[in-house]
Amino acid sequence: MSLLHQMLRRLLIALVAACSLAAACSGSSGRDARYPRRRPGCELAVYNGLPTGAWNDIGVAEVGCYLDESEITCLGRLRVEACRMGGDIIYNVPKRALRPVERGMIYRAMVAHTRDAKKADDGPAPSADAGSGAIEPLPSAAAVAPPPPAARDAGAH
Repeated sequence: MSLLHQMLRRLLIALVAACSLAAACSGSSGRDARYPRRRPGCELAVYNGLPTGAWNDIGVAEVGCYLDESEITCLGRLRVEACRMGGDIIYNVPKRALRPVERGMIYRAMVAHTRDAKKADDGPAPSADAGSGAIEPLPSAAAVAPPPPAARDAGAH
């Protein structure tokens, strides 16, 4: 190998190592601290469509399996991944696996966590009589008193 090829190879290795180090030290785990990891085999509500009730999306779970494995095994891996992500709901689960390669299949679904109904509204709780009672019409524009005239500045001539 020539000296130029050796130098380019070392430069490429150094560049790959620097990029790997930068990615590892980025400090962002990408996880929502509100939903810690759950043990494998945790209880999950599974939906082919959208779930019922209120939920917060966590992210997308995706698993790949060889065709030699059963679909049940592959779906089991999808459930384990949803638990690892901290979800208690997995939805938009396809009825059939994707087949992007000849000897493999992929399952991809959304992972979410049930939202507490009490905490669903971040605003203050409405009062007991909010929206109740008789409707009072607003006064017409003619009935509203005109604003007082602006006071003149004493120093202006």
